[in-house]
Amino acid sequence: MAEIKASDVFSLSAVNELKGRFTVPGDKSISHRSVIFGAIANGQTQIKGFLRSEDCLATLNIMRQLSVNIVDDGEKITVNGVGLHGLKPPTEPLDCGNAGTAMRLLAGLLAAQKFTSTLIGDESLSSRPMGRVIKPLSSMGANIESNDQKAPLTFLPTERITAIDYSSPIASAQVKSAVLIAGLYAEGETSVTEPNKSRDHTETMLKGFGCEVAVNGLTVSVKGHPQMTGQAIEVPADVSSAAFFMVLGLCHPNADFTIRNVNINPTRDGVIKILQQMGGNLTLLNQRHQAGEPVADIRVQSSQLRGIEIPQELIPSAIDEFPVLFVAAALAEGQTRLTGAEELRHKESDRITVMIDGLKRLGIDCHELPDGAEIHGGQLSSGFVDGQGDHRCAMSFLLAGVLSQGQEIKVQGCHNIGTSFPEFFSLVESLGIKVEQPVPVITVDGPSGVGKGTISALLAKELEWHLLDSGAIYRSLALKAMKEGVSADNEAKLIDLAQNLDLEFCVDAKQGIQILLDGLVVNEELRSEACGEMASKVAPIPAVRAALMQRQKDFRQAPGLVADGRDMGTVVFKNAPLKVFLTATADERAKRRYKQLQEKGVDVKIRDLLEDIEARDYRDSTRKVAPLVPAEDAHVIDTSDLSIDEVLAQVMKLVEQAVKI
Repeated sequence: MAEIKASDVFSLSAVNELKGRFTVPGDKSISHRSVIFGAIANGQTQIKGFLRSEDCLATLNIMRQLSVNIVDDGEKITVNGVGLHGLKPPTEPLDCGNAGTAMRLLAGLLAAQKFTSTLIGDESLSSRPMGRVIKPLSSMGANIESNDQKAPLTFLPTERITAIDYSSPIASAQVKSAVLIAGLYAEGETSVTEPNKSRDHTETMLKGFGCEVAVNGLTVSVKGHPQMTGQAIEVPADVSSAAFFMVLGLCHPNADFTIRNVNINPTRDGVIKILQQMGGNLTLLNQRHQAGEPVADIRVQSSQLRGIEIPQELIPSAIDEFPVLFVAAALAEGQTRLTGAEELRHKESDRITVMIDGLKRLGIDCHELPDGAEIHGGQLSSGFVDGQGDHRCAMSFLLAGVLSQGQEIKVQGCHNIGTSFPEFFSLVESLGIKVEQPVPVITVDGPSGVGKGTISALLAKELEWHLLDSGAIYRSLALKAMKEGVSADNEAKLIDLAQNLDLEFCVDAKQGIQILLDGLVVNEELRSEACGEMASKVAPIPAVRAALMQRQKDFRQAPGLVADGRDMGTVVFKNAPLKVFLTATADERAKRRYKQLQEKGVDVKIRDLLEDIEARDYRDSTRKVAPLVPAEDAHVIDTSDLSIDEVLAQVMKLVEQAVKI
């Protein structure tokens, strides 16, 4: 049996106001570096505020595998350094999980060792480019084996690392750090020059550990074979994590809160400057220094953001924050344009594509550029989006749900949030925001005669989920109206009938689903041509649809729902993770209906059936309310030349793309 990954789908509720004072977890970049540098220093390094995320814990565990004694008492991390040459060979591969920072920084460390080691990662990390660190490290004398410039990376023993002057084609703190860390083992001075200044945590922290570091414009140099001494480090709050709540507060209509102790390093504060240029009311209070880093308390107040052309010079210092900046742009007035950010395509996901695809699904007018995006501000609509396992994209979409003015936004691909922000859900709950894991829904829409009822029933049986035949609800109302002599143009009476419809769906072991109207089984009556014709007339009435809407939504119960109808994916369950639209030619559908009626002994002309189907299709597809059309994100399957088994196989294949077996 297959089941939708419900544990991977989340949504956040709206909240009336956002007030108070809080902080976010420690800086991820500084946490990684503090453990690595503490391990190769002499003496103890004590770290407070260490980010206990999956990424940073991966680095900590790898240093333990390299024979470094590390103690975590729950409040602080104590690293008992072994010195520059005290690391020992690991007994198994070193697993970085999803941590690209860990893999690239540790590549610089392991490239200089006299033993063999291998860095591995999860599926996402194993697809990310590592050639940008392999190339300069190899020029320093490292012997690195890779899977076509990707992980796993195997480092063979290196007798001698040579200092280099490296001109990096991109501004990347990870590349710069890998080269500088390897340079600690080289004779002389190793330098890295970048086209723009990237975050400077490595050079700042190396100075604190006693290394000779020089910064000259865009060039950073470190002298090899330093005497590194353990330090006491208090990690400030991560500006990347704080950025989610800056955007949340600025775009919320009633927000005024303060995020305490945030790192505002000039190489990391691009998100603050960009939001301020967009008109965001962000105030830096109590500015000071902590562990060599500038920090501040940031007051966030509701603002009307406006679209801007994002300055090129701010991109490197905001590169990790662009997913949530895309959400800010989606809610700003006017157009926001980003260029020069091709690096976003090489993160945990292609963040440009993931964010733009998601925002389009939520009704935002936007499109990709080769190195950025153009986003026209608007109103978010209900929808189902996929964060593609990218923690920053997933969190950005989740917070968009808080800002969507009551529209339901469900987000899949949230499983890696713990890699950078393990307290995310508990923090949003502390702000009064409700976290939900919605019951998954698969919608199967299409006109009559395409096999959607049969396919839906088989799919629900295979998945062991609930089944909603929404057409039966409208047909039941139509049947009730016919029995009471209510015409299709008596809107007031139809609304009254809809609101008081005594309807029940029961499952019989032998006969399947039984539909009870006023306590009587009406399955056969609902299948009559007259009932179908009446249902087609009453269904477009807006007030009737509104009266029956909640009744349909109430079928959404654990473990999941297969919803069969005509507007399940476009109206009722717009945030369904999988939407299928079945179609077939009118001729084929007329033949199928003719065969059914002949088997029941009903004499009818196939030409009359065809004309009726064509007329109903035109009426249903052109009506103003919930026209019969595929949802934009629906998978359309033409069943004209397919058997039921072939259609079911195609649908199950679509299900398996979003499920685990």
